[in-house]
Amino acid sequence: MLHSVPLRGSGSGTYVRKLAEELSKKHRVCVVYPGPSSKERYITHNVKISPVPVFTSHPTEPSRSFLEYDSHEIAQIISLYLQETLKVFEKFRPDIIHVQHLGIWCPIASLLRNLFGTSVVVTAHGTGMFVLERDKRFKQLISKCVEDIDQVMAVSDALKSKVVEEFPLLKEKAITIPGGVDLSRYSKPSMSKNKWRLKYNLKDKVILYVGRLIKEKGAQHLVNIAPAFPDATIVITGSGSYENTLKKMITGKENILLLPHLKDEIVDFFIHSDVLCVPSIWEEALGLVILEAMVARTPVVASNIGGIPTVVKDRRTGLLFEPGNEQDMKRKIREVLEDTTLSDKLSGNALKMVKEKFSWETIAKSILKIYERFVFTETPL
Repeated sequence: MLHSVPLRGSGSGTYVRKLAEELSKKHRVCVVYPGPSSKERYITHNVKISPVPVFTSHPTEPSRSFLEYDSHEIAQIISLYLQETLKVFEKFRPDIIHVQHLGIWCPIASLLRNLFGTSVVVTAHGTGMFVLERDKRFKQLISKCVEDIDQVMAVSDALKSKVVEEFPLLKEKAITIPGGVDLSRYSKPSMSKNKWRLKYNLKDKVILYVGRLIKEKGAQHLVNIAPAFPDATIVITGSGSYENTLKKMITGKENILLLPHLKDEIVDFFIHSDVLCVPSIWEEALGLVILEAMVARTPVVASNIGGIPTVVKDRRTGLLFEPGNEQDMKRKIREVLEDTTLSDKLSGNALKMVKEKFSWETIAKSILKIYERFVFTETPL
């Protein structure tokens, strides 16, 4: 697997770690990625580079968006990534190359395919498309590689449509396979709800936001509606380029708690919060935080945009509101907070759906079937 960002601190990083972990139970897996070393159950090879080139920002590592690099710098990164990959490629002798994100690894995978005949599959994630749509250099790079991509797996139907729109030649190669969620991680908190509430000085109700702090994620809309919930604490956790703007916006709003990226502690927030709000105003793929909240039995209120409706089925597994419509968002959050019967129904349905469709075991089996289509020239014994 060729991954574009560090293994920890992002949704796609979690995707890669959990998928590799599941696949490594029966197969040899090697993940090549930039950033600090990470001890995992499978083989890893980290490319030492700082700041780490990323699509938007990274919550735990010094990073710089690909949008800020000039073409010479991008060429240098590709050269470095290729050199590091070749160090492990000959030793590992992979049967398949799985690229994460339609991005900078694609031309490298294309070269390896042409030199060694190794099939290439790609998982399209939302942030990769975010950069690709804003920087024509990346679109040109990918356009040169599409013939060498054997399969594209988008993490939502909405993202698949976007991939096909940008690269029509991938139409027959594009399918949807969502990300998964660790069902066991969110089953038990590290502390009681009372202890958690006291530790963070939280009010009776907690409205949670988890994600990168960029304008497109819409956390500013939660800040704007904070006065409507004086008996609740709005917790916003994450980091990003919009963080300083949000800090200025929350001045004078006593019921907003802005926290940095939380590691293991995030489990307590998912389990004990009363609602997760996903106020995105851009067509992101499918935030894993939604699945994580669902496993924790926390009801989800989210924007009706992008891949979100794939899992947030209105009034069945969550509530949807019009993106950017603060009045609609406010109504839906209040409805969940005040109607315990509705809240229990939504969280119960959501948990059942995630268990049936989004376990990593299920997702890994689907992806393994894709691998086998290209690894074996005939049905294996």
